[in-house]
Amino acid sequence: MSRHQQGGAGPIDVPDLSAGRVLLRMHRREDLDDMVLACRDEQTWTWTTVPQPYEIEHAEAYINRAVGTPVDGETRWAIEVDGRFSGNIGAMLDGTGRADVGYFVAPWARGRGVGSLALWLVCDWSFREGGCEVVTWNALVGNVPSRRMVEKVGFHVHADVARRMVLQRGQRVDVWTADLLADDLVPLDTLLP
Repeated sequence: MSRHQQGGAGPIDVPDLSAGRVLLRMHRREDLDDMVLACRDEQTWTWTTVPQPYEIEHAEAYINRAVGTPVDGETRWAIEVDGRFSGNIGAMLDGTGRADVGYFVAPWARGRGVGSLALWLVCDWSFREGGCEVVTWNALVGNVPSRRMVEKVGFHVHADVARRMVLQRGQRVDVWTADLLADDLVPLDTLLP
């Protein structure tokens, strides 16, 4: 099922996607408190580019941008598990057959396969609906849980480190990179409990 919202850039389609206990949906104002809690988690701010310290104003600004309009050309979903906001995931489609994915999973949802299911759903959507031939990923070097997650979904992680590729709170940092072709995507049932 798709939901349409009006925004400054016109209507966009943010489809609900689900598998197992994971629902990807449009962000809601009710997500604010849990978003702040998740982004204040040490693992979240260590491995992402979220502001640190993370305040309610940051979450409000994110949701104001994310609801109903594309954010920098990216389709973004809230990850929901058991009715609770449990992270963010997005796919930036470049219009030439490539999407770049980014995400974080809230601490209360980690270690349960939530991230892998969410990532699988977004990659599948990118291939089927986004016209993508390849989905790419990067993460700060050392983010082993994120690397395991993409490998579990079928991504090929490159041996070389991309040096100083990402700007994190004013400092350039090294990242791991990976790519996924449609044929690489593992069967969904291998990720379901």
